[in-house]
Amino acid sequence: MNGEIITGGLDFPEGPVWLDGAIWFTEITGGHVSRWTPDGGVERVADTGGGPNGATAAADGSLYVTQNGGMGKGGRATPGIQRVTTDGAVTTVATEVGGVRLDGPNDLAFGPDGRLWFTDPRGDSDPAKNSRPGRIFALDVASGEGELVVELGPVFPNGIAFLGDGTLVWSESFSRRIMQLVDGTPEVVIELPEKHFPDGFCVGADGTTLYVGTTYAHCVSVVQGGLIVDKLPCADGMITNCCFGSESGTDLYVTDSRNGTLWRFGVGVGGLALHTGG
Repeated sequence: MNGEIITGGLDFPEGPVWLDGAIWFTEITGGHVSRWTPDGGVERVADTGGGPNGATAAADGSLYVTQNGGMGKGGRATPGIQRVTTDGAVTTVATEVGGVRLDGPNDLAFGPDGRLWFTDPRGDSDPAKNSRPGRIFALDVASGEGELVVELGPVFPNGIAFLGDGTLVWSESFSRRIMQLVDGTPEVVIELPEKHFPDGFCVGADGTTLYVGTTYAHCVSVVQGGLIVDKLPCADGMITNCCFGSESGTDLYVTDSRNGTLWRFGVGVGGLALHTGG
């Protein structure tokens, strides 16, 4: 299936989410949260500083964003969770959870329990330089109460989502695995081939199909039943994440960090309705 580039010139785009008829996304090296519409193109709405990474929509119409601390023009910021309103106001929600300091949150998703779940891979994105264990947290954004749910090895836990039955799923970039949490124990869904380092991903309307941004494979890998059943190629792009959107709900929007572009694929199927914490 062929896609199209709908805009470019972005500063390491990530975290796409469909909200209010627009695709919202982060620009990590620019320290921005931006939106794209067919009529207006790209508008940089909020300056978060640091490195805004993942984003997800909340029931009140705001976005929650993981702040990884920064790696570019946005300078440095304290790692944590930020809330961004559609008029550009930015507030810090948490820099620690359950008394544990956050080192560099990456991606996030509201769970069926109403809490905000997120990955904190920690350390360098180069596996040769990273020996620190990755972590997954859950946070009640209303009360500020939360917990460290699971501590993993130095596998760089990255994207995170929930299946239709409520199962927690995440990607591990270093192990090239998609994982799920079953009765409190991590289990492998699929180990991807060489160069298919998984990043962010989303879930199809059937509640099980995964659309996985696979960075150095330059594509979105479609995973069903523990197998890659299709690939959506994005030229030489380093694919960081994807989400469903458009008025019909059957377009897949894809962020390419290498070329600073946003792709669109008319996949003809929809995405799983996301939890919004409300």
